[in-house]
Amino acid sequence: MRLLRRHWGRPWRIALLMALLLLLPASFESAQWLANVPGYRLGNQPGDRLSNASALAESLSEQILVDQFGWRSQAVKVALFANPRQGQNAQLRYEPGARFELRQEDNGQSVYQGALIPWRHGETDASSGDQVWSGDFSAFTTPGSYYIYDPKNRLRSHGFEIQANPYGDVLTAAVRAFYYQRCGIKIAPQFGGNWVHPPCHIGPRQDLAAAPWVDHPTGAQPGQPIHRSTPASLRSKPQTRDVHGGWHDAGDFNKYLPFTAKTLWNLIDAYEHNPQAFGDRTQIPESGNGVPDLLDELKWELDWMLRMQLEDGSVANRVASNSFEAHPPDQDAEPRYYTEPTTWATAAFIVGSANASRIFQPFESVYPGYGARLLRAAKRAWDFLETTPRRSPSSGKDHGSKPQLSPASQANEDGEDGILRLWAAAELYRATQSPVYQRYIESQPVTLASDWFDAYRDLAYVTYARTPGASPKMLVKLRAALQATLDNIDNLDPSGPDPYRAYLDYYHWGSNQSKANWGLMFLLAQQIRLKGSSLQAYRQNAEEYLHYFHGRNPLGWVYLSNMGEQGAKAGAEKSVMAIYHGWFHRGSVYDGAASKYGPAPGFVSGGPNQYYSVKHVAPPYGEPPQKAYRDWNVDKPMLGMATEASWEITEPAIYYQAAYVDLLSYFVGSQ
Repeated sequence: MRLLRRHWGRPWRIALLMALLLLLPASFESAQWLANVPGYRLGNQPGDRLSNASALAESLSEQILVDQFGWRSQAVKVALFANPRQGQNAQLRYEPGARFELRQEDNGQSVYQGALIPWRHGETDASSGDQVWSGDFSAFTTPGSYYIYDPKNRLRSHGFEIQANPYGDVLTAAVRAFYYQRCGIKIAPQFGGNWVHPPCHIGPRQDLAAAPWVDHPTGAQPGQPIHRSTPASLRSKPQTRDVHGGWHDAGDFNKYLPFTAKTLWNLIDAYEHNPQAFGDRTQIPESGNGVPDLLDELKWELDWMLRMQLEDGSVANRVASNSFEAHPPDQDAEPRYYTEPTTWATAAFIVGSANASRIFQPFESVYPGYGARLLRAAKRAWDFLETTPRRSPSSGKDHGSKPQLSPASQANEDGEDGILRLWAAAELYRATQSPVYQRYIESQPVTLASDWFDAYRDLAYVTYARTPGASPKMLVKLRAALQATLDNIDNLDPSGPDPYRAYLDYYHWGSNQSKANWGLMFLLAQQIRLKGSSLQAYRQNAEEYLHYFHGRNPLGWVYLSNMGEQGAKAGAEKSVMAIYHGWFHRGSVYDGAASKYGPAPGFVSGGPNQYYSVKHVAPPYGEPPQKAYRDWNVDKPMLGMATEASWEITEPAIYYQAAYVDLLSYFVGSQ
């Protein structure tokens, strides 16, 4: 106490210190769950990156851009040096020297030196507003902790790892994000750590007994299914339905059936090509049951999808409420509704359930009959589509168009209903080998372009190509479209179309999903057996998109939430910390780096959006496309100002998440 008095002086300060010390054990205990999850570390562990005095004396530059998690030892390894000429960081003018160094993190020793190559002889890139130089250190393969150093300006990058498997911890966090999106379940401390809430959306008039919603032409209350296109099953007295479970779609708490098609396709693709990457001990409630945790997570979503199927085989379009405010999920007491069935939701249901029916077959001892149940449900849904050959409702809307029930899940894109039907047939053909589904596929017009592959609309053909017996003529068209697309993109060329080595034509709402999709296009080349010596280059091109997500982009953001010391402790030093999400909303203990916890780790944010709509919020408005981003989550500011619509930039979504997980999984473990 005398020592405390000498250093702390007044008694009230000593009392404050003692109170803080009393709180420490509880805080430490509440964080212990992380120690049980692979990739989540408490405190300094062997191998953690530690900087010595000389390393600390070097100034960190946000303009020396690296993958903040690291590179695989045998991968192409390129650091980027950026001089911002336009955009939100244009005041940070920077000109590197002619050479760069790779230095060890623990002692600052230089272990590799190389020359910098300017992109297109110093041209300013329109998509980023930057001049960019590249420094290739692919020849260096020794595992360890490193950083890039600019000897001319005495500046360093963020630290990173070189090792055989630098992304295992990242994959764990990205997959666990789906657990945090679960609806209708308690997120408990032993599984969620600091990110917890009681069960959500199981109160009165919510998901355990949701009413059907169909717009009433006179503006009467919902739950009166009298629209002339309302299915016979809903025309009589409104029937409540158990639609609990599944994942919240995004930052809101709605659940959309049509969006499950590609979400599940990506996650199943990730598992099928690299099952060893997905273990059974990632600290979710089902961990240790003998089934990979990713499949347990998929089952949570699939069980909800099965509840959405009506007696005639059709599938309800979505579950939603009539209003939405940012708050923890368990505090959302609004009544919830399910909208009427649609043909496109039914087709999307088939895509997910038929596809998943195959991967659950080896786990009969844990989930007996589950794969067969999924396949039966998919066939029932197909029978409904055969009796309903045209899009229904014909408007392309599910008649949930009153105030807040209106967003999303409307098949309003040209031909989307037909695309999903084709995809459904392809998944059923792959699951059953039945000629019934092949005949349907062969009878449809081939929508493949001769010179361009669409990473969403053309996935039906990829599924078909994976199935023995696929039409050779269609395979030729698919390979030609993909070949033509990939031959126009070369991220490995120092003077290629994007100095950040991850080309995307437009940065729209949800651009991070498109980034992942474009990376996956290169990997699909192997799956559909494109021939030639370019396959290795395709794989290398795909990996470049991964580095974009991990910090090698014009703003240096790691586009996954809370991956640093406050959250996943996976190595990222500049992770996004403010995402638009009802749970991690503005002013909560999960709001940003200055909050108590920050958001839950591992969520992929929406990404730069050059079409961001709010002119008075700059940035991101008015930025070069790749810089149209801001780390914030404001909806409606105080004092009645207009909305800031941060959801157009930072909102996560299960389909963004799944696309990233799929891309990442190709580079984890022995892959």
